[in-house]
Amino acid sequence: MDMLMALAISIGVLIALWVKVGGMLSLAVPAGIIAWACFYAAGGKVQGLQKTIAANLAGVIWVWIAMTVIAAANLGGIAWVIIGIVAFLIVIQAKLPALSFIPGGFCGAAVTAWAAPADAKGYVMVMVALVAGAVLGYISEAAGGMMAKKA
Repeated sequence: MDMLMALAISIGVLIALWVKVGGMLSLAVPAGIIAWACFYAAGGKVQGLQKTIAANLAGVIWVWIAMTVIAAANLGGIAWVIIGIVAFLIVIQAKLPALSFIPGGFCGAAVTAWAAPADAKGYVMVMVALVAGAVLGYISEAAGGMMAKKA
């Protein structure tokens, strides 16, 4: 079996399980799938896993800070400025090797702004889903590799 077919099988099976289990645990299932895609976009392997998790979680943290500042200082009228600053910071943090996967930062930020309820538990649940998705990406890559080698 070629690698693409092996990946298709491993990803299909694991995503089906993720949708079932993640939903039962009230996790942000789409966030996990986005992190999974980030894993592959970051090049896969251990380095892709590390970059995805670091960048995704940094994106969550930047949005968390921004939303906290906007709410605490009643800055809703200029929230767009705060979000612009967050976008700047997501890009500039790429000077650090662990945070150099810029798309991962934006994916983490966007899925947080979209999926997280505005409380600490919501942000944590998105973070858990992002880490789980990246790890599932790593597992799917390893499983696909094993299936391709056996064939």
